[in-house]
Formats: sequence, structure tokens, C-alpha cells
Amino acid sequence: MGKIMRSRLTVTLAVAAAVGLALPGVAGAADGSTQVRTNTACDDGKATAAENVAIRTGTSTGASLVTTALKGQTWGCYFTYVLTGGRYTACGTTNGNRWFYVYNANYSGYSASACWG
Repeated sequence: MGKIMRSRLTVTLAVAAAVGLALPGVAGAADGSTQVRTNTACDDGKATAAENVAIRTGTSTGASLVTTALKGQTWGCYFTYVLTGGRYTACGTTNGNRWFYVYNANYSGYSASACWG
């Protein structure tokens, strides 16, 4: 790739990041960083709890509990990104740090992405 082509690509990616556009296969985090999506549970804007899972006020196990999604419940979620947050061990994942923002008619909050299928 030539120098001019690389320069244009760099500028294009910088502009996309600045305006908050998501790139296919990439997830935006709260701190502006990106990470490759490995959990596709939210690809259609809905996710189903794989087991009972805490919904919290932030992306940390220390954040206040909002409610609990029961196994089998379907919640709405923002499918364009996975947030990087505090570490957790849950739902068969050890040292996970990826979180979904989920919501239903009554509640909204953050939940360990590993707990959604």
C-alpha cells in the first residue's frame, strides 16, 4: 500500500472513531478503545440470559445491583459494541471483562457478556 493510500486510510479511521462510527467486527468500549467482538449473543439487538445474571449500574462487579435477569429472559441490548470493564468470573468465564448494556421495559444496566447466549 502506498504512502498516500495509508495516509488516507489513517485519516478515514480517525474520523470514523471521532464521530463514533462502528466498524464491522469491532466493538467500541466506553474508554474509546475497540475490541473484537467474541460474543455474538447481541447481534440482533436482543440477548437471552444463559443463566440468572446480575444487571448493574456500571461495568464492575462492585457496581450496585439494579436487578437480576432470570435464565431464559430476553432483553434488548446495543449490538454495535461490547464495553471493556472490570474483571469477573461468571457463566463459565474466568477473568472476563466484556460487558453488555441491556434493557427491558422496567430496567437497564450493565451485565457480563459471557452470561448471554
